[in-house]
Amino acid sequence: MKPRVRYSFSALAAPFFASLLVLLALARPAAAQGEAEEEKVYTYVEQMPQLPGSGGNQAIVAAIQERLVYPEQARRDNVTGRVFVSFTVTTTGGVKSIKVVKGIGAGCDEATIAAVSQLPRFIPGKQNGRAVSVSFTVPATFPPASGATAPALLDGARVYSYVEQMPTLPAPNDKTTLQAAVLKNMVFPAEVRDAKSEGPVQVTFVVDGKGNVRDPKIVTGLCPACDEAVLAAVRKLPRLVPGQQGGQPVAVNMVLPLQLISPNHVYPADPRGLHASFAEPAGLYDYIRRNLRVPAVVASEKLQGRVRVEFVVRPTGKIDAAEVKTHLCTSCDAEALRLVNAFPAWKPARDNADQSVATRQFVDIPMPLPDPNKPFTDTDKVYSYAESMPTLLDGSPVYGPTIQQAVRYPEAVKRENINGTVYAEYVIDADGLVRKPHITRGLCTSCDQAVLDAIAQVCPCTPAQQNGRAIPIQMRVEVPFAPSSVSAAPTPAPTPARKPAGSPAKKK
Repeated sequence: MKPRVRYSFSALAAPFFASLLVLLALARPAAAQGEAEEEKVYTYVEQMPQLPGSGGNQAIVAAIQERLVYPEQARRDNVTGRVFVSFTVTTTGGVKSIKVVKGIGAGCDEATIAAVSQLPRFIPGKQNGRAVSVSFTVPATFPPASGATAPALLDGARVYSYVEQMPTLPAPNDKTTLQAAVLKNMVFPAEVRDAKSEGPVQVTFVVDGKGNVRDPKIVTGLCPACDEAVLAAVRKLPRLVPGQQGGQPVAVNMVLPLQLISPNHVYPADPRGLHASFAEPAGLYDYIRRNLRVPAVVASEKLQGRVRVEFVVRPTGKIDAAEVKTHLCTSCDAEALRLVNAFPAWKPARDNADQSVATRQFVDIPMPLPDPNKPFTDTDKVYSYAESMPTLLDGSPVYGPTIQQAVRYPEAVKRENINGTVYAEYVIDADGLVRKPHITRGLCTSCDQAVLDAIAQVCPCTPAQQNGRAIPIQMRVEVPFAPSSVSAAPTPAPTPARKPAGSPAKKK
């Protein structure tokens, strides 16, 4: 009887446990998705983690160097070099997952891990206004017998490599980096001006407890004239706000990496980095629409295409060296060149030291201009991914900064402190026009409308290309709303649905 009762109970319980397992299986993906989002580790975010007092990567490296203990074995065997270590700064600012990526042995690897584990709590990194985990990989240097090292004492007082509050420029320039200040002071020698010598220079100096810059030295030089110009620029720095440790001003050894580049150097444009932008508020396409004189041959011969013109935006914003790169017709090319040469000054690109630099860029000029009143033929040939994704006329990603800048926080969002994300989709047709914008997951009526309005403002662009042919493509965008940072426009996170190149999206 006992076996019979046991089997009878199991038979009755089986449906219950089966149902429970199904519920758990259904619930697990959602939970796992949330956990995965929490555990996601970024390598770069909008606001990188920093130690108290800022100072960027230099401060992190300096803080590690400050805590390094040179192992006796390495000292005895004269082992020198750099250990590369990776670690993660968590959402609470703690340090975890410390690993040596490339070591040199003799106890140096273990000493580096110990130094990183002693770092103070960071100000965590942020993405879309939310604290996230960020991974770093940095070097720890075990200095050779030769080379510049930080002095142990200055006027009888300790010289620090890293302190709670690093030295800064005095107000109102306290937000300007020391690198930018040194480069601004630079009088470039002929070797740099003529682009005969370009490259990195590393300079070190001490900022004493009164803010005076003392004892500048070149650690890594470029050429004698270049090195002397850097030292002269450092000596021109004003009295700084001294570093502080424990609320007291202290002497701090600073190491500044600089890039000496000829004023005539022209960088290739990078839409996500070094990139000049059209300065007029109405935008580039509006200027083209108002000023382009489409040649008569375009209408008479039913021509349709784009003229690509390359040009250089100088540090002053002036347009220079324009030339046609994609030909359409003689009259079309001439008109495109005329238009580009007549451009008003652009907002020049700026490098890491916040200096204006020259960039080589392009603009695609459509002829004729696309007609927004032309009906959109809704076919099943709307693609989800293509060999060449759509861009703005100047090469900028169509789903990036333009939508970001166009989104405006509704008053209701500010008033009610509404926080969340709007998910939207839209089609960019073969003429480069935005079609069928719609919300796939909304947040609030005002938020949803703000995103739709922003998408509608994406001007005609260079359409996606597949096998050399313009095609319509489905785009997706996520727009987070964070009222606590209303001074900055929300940053969309575009996620075009990825399928193998050439695969059309399903008709809706």
